[in-house]
Amino acid sequence: MERKEFIQKCSACGVLSLLSLSLPDKQLHAQVNKTNNKSVRDANREQIIKLLSFVDGDINEPIKQKIFSKLGYECFYCTNAVKWIKSMNLNGLIEFVNNGNSSRWEKILYDSGKLELKVIGRKIPCDCAYAQGQQPPKSLCNYCCKSFMQEFFGTLLKEKVKVIIDETIILGGERCSQTIKIC
Repeated sequence: MERKEFIQKCSACGVLSLLSLSLPDKQLHAQVNKTNNKSVRDANREQIIKLLSFVDGDINEPIKQKIFSKLGYECFYCTNAVKWIKSMNLNGLIEFVNNGNSSRWEKILYDSGKLELKVIGRKIPCDCAYAQGQQPPKSLCNYCCKSFMQEFFGTLLKEKVKVIIDETIILGGERCSQTIKIC
């Protein structure tokens, strides 16, 4: 194994272990927790954002993809998203969103012939806690959001889905929108 590859893989392991300290369902600020009568300091949001920016810029693509995809997967399962979507069906979600009840999405268009959903986001800032900063990592869209949406719609539909990121705020768009293809 070459030195550069070794450093990248070690950095990836370090990223995953640091992220495990402060999962997305917890507050993203430094805090002290009592665990087995010992004080443990969680990683703070700024540390994680800087680390994710490093990974986004300096780590090779396959490792970057694994790290950010895992982050999106964990975000889905560590938040209430998994519980909420399991209480819903496709028609219920479309009705919820298209009636203006979603704070994130403006509309969902379903083409049953193509087995495809177009999820059109609102023109609002990115909701991701790790995207708050001057130059958020583009991998948050390319891999993390994509992974989250794959879990979200795969769970809803109980089918394998493919997510295509159409537009995101971080990548220079006006909104965050995706195409969900049912496989």
